[in-house]
Amino acid sequence: MDSVARKFDLTMLYAAYDAFRRDTARLEAAARPGSAFEWAGAADGWTLFTAHWSLQDRAEKNALWTVMYAKDADGPGRVGVVLDAMASLALKAVPLIDGLEAALEHRDRGAFARYARDLRASVDALLDFKESNVLPLIQETLTPFEWGAFDVELRRELGLRGLRVFLPWLLDGASDGTRRAVLGLLPPPIRLCYRARWRPRYLRRGGLAARGR
Repeated sequence: MDSVARKFDLTMLYAAYDAFRRDTARLEAAARPGSAFEWAGAADGWTLFTAHWSLQDRAEKNALWTVMYAKDADGPGRVGVVLDAMASLALKAVPLIDGLEAALEHRDRGAFARYARDLRASVDALLDFKESNVLPLIQETLTPFEWGAFDVELRRELGLRGLRVFLPWLLDGASDGTRRAVLGLLPPPIRLCYRARWRPRYLRRGGLAARGR
C-alpha cells in the first residue's frame, strides 16, 4: 500500500485545499466583532476565493471525478459511493456561497458573519472528506495518463494570465515545506516570475490578500 500511496504527487491538490481553508478562515475572522472590517478587503478576498474555487471545481469534475465515476460503469461500487457522498457535501456549500455573495452585495455585516462562519465549517467538512476518502481513490483508480490529464486541464483552465494570480494566492501564508514542494514542481522561469513579479504584485492588493510570504 505504501507504493500506491506515493503513486502520484498530490502536492497541488493539498496546497489548493489548504488555501481554501485559509480563505474561509480569514473571511470568518474578518467579520468577528471587534475586527477591523473593511468591505473592500473582504470583497477582494472573496473574489479570489470564488474564482479559484470555481476553477478548481471545474477541473476536478472534468478530469478527475467524471473519469473515476466511469470506473463504476458496470454498477455502483465503492468509488461511486464515495464520490456521491462528496457531491452531497459540495452541494451544501452552494447556498452558503450564494448567501455570502448577497451579504457582500448588500453590505449586511451580520449576514456576512453568519454565512462566513457556516461556509468555513462546510468547506472544512468537504475538504476533510476529500483528503480522507477521495484522494486515496485517485491513487487506486487512475492511470498515469488519466492523472496527467488533470494537470493539463488545470493548466488549461488557468492559462498564464490566471497563473500570475493563482500561484501567489496558493502560496499565501503556506508553510515553508508546502511552498518548496509547489515551486519545485514548476520550471525555473515560472519560479523567477513568482518571486520577482507575481508575488509582490499580489501583496500590493491589500486587504485579506496581503498576507503572503
